[in-house]
Amino acid sequence: MGSIVAAAYASGASLSQIVEKARAIRFRDFAKWRVSRYGLASNERLGALVHRFFDSRQFEDLAIPTAIVATDLGSGDPVVFKQGSLVDAIRASCAFPGLFEPVQIGTRWLADGGLVAPVPARAARELGSQIVVGISVGLHDGHRGEPTNIFQVVSRAVSAAQKNQLEAWERYADLVFRPDVQSLAWDEFDRIDEAIAAGAAAARSALPQIKKLLAPLTDRPMDPGRQGEYLLAGALR
Repeated sequence: MGSIVAAAYASGASLSQIVEKARAIRFRDFAKWRVSRYGLASNERLGALVHRFFDSRQFEDLAIPTAIVATDLGSGDPVVFKQGSLVDAIRASCAFPGLFEPVQIGTRWLADGGLVAPVPARAARELGSQIVVGISVGLHDGHRGEPTNIFQVVSRAVSAAQKNQLEAWERYADLVFRPDVQSLAWDEFDRIDEAIAAGAAAARSALPQIKKLLAPLTDRPMDPGRQGEYLLAGALR
């Protein structure tokens, strides 16, 4: 969901609009059960969700430079989208392996960007950002004890692999938020307010560091043409 929130914010949607729409989202809005040899569900419905979420259709329409990361299942390399169709990029970035079918774009089959970039701090840095804030929601699935279904097995396997990537992405971030959402499962949409409160609490606790980071930029007049300096790299899985 990180790519959806990022694109919505970059399109000019207000925080209140994003929160309102997030409260209304349910699994059926972006997924359709369709068991195949590639996954348990299709995320084709994400296209309609994106169109309802904000007006922008292309990266070029966004008010803030934005990058969305997916994983090339053929090479294992990250694929960073910065232009073209937002729907294609978001669908690919959200195609969690085992649950969703991978998304074919051209000759490549793409899956969740979290496989290679748990938090896309490097992508934000390479866009030219002077300050990069990473938001990590942790390596968990909201459940305790033994796994009870195939999705939990895959999710925990991916999380275990990502533990070794933490240092890799964190070196590109000036500051990292870690909201306390360990008890929330990915599909508990009815607990959205708890997730929002956890994010707000993490941000408030980091206000001194945020102000310190912003001081060198706010001490001089803001150049409207350089708003890309204020980029946010985040992942909501």
